[in-house]
Amino acid sequence: MAYIDDNCAAAVLFLRMQPSWVVLDDIRHFVETFCASACPEAAREEQLAIATHELIQNAIANAATPDIELKLEVDTATERICLAVSNSARDDQIEVLRERLLRAQSFANPLDGYVAAMRADPESRGGIGLARIRFEAALDLALEVDGEKVTVRAAGPLNAPDPASLIAA
Repeated sequence: MAYIDDNCAAAVLFLRMQPSWVVLDDIRHFVETFCASACPEAAREEQLAIATHELIQNAIANAATPDIELKLEVDTATERICLAVSNSARDDQIEVLRERLLRAQSFANPLDGYVAAMRADPESRGGIGLARIRFEAALDLALEVDGEKVTVRAAGPLNAPDPASLIAA
């Protein structure tokens, strides 16, 4: 369900789903279209679509159940965006996610973290999505764990940062 109120500063997209790999690109395109409508002046739709794609992909691959929730908040008043993806996960899946997040955040420069993730094990399945979000979408990441419910949040400025600043960070 998407709701945009012209009298309100925030636009919120909330999806509760049981997605398969087949619809992952459709979700990405839907989020891109939503962002283009909700904040056209920010030019962030591609970056937020990439972040959504990566977080949903992580959730599908590392979920104990097929239920996944997506919440995307675009707040033009505070000029902030927040993307949250939640799913149920086992303790071992939570630990892998926690390790990947810590590894991605261990680099002060998001580009260095992204390159390190790509070089770590080129033959492995997964492992670069969180670093990709930090660099390509220029979003900060946080992990919340409540029992078996895991939420990964990606948040940052509404307006896209200058790409040169991402490389020089």
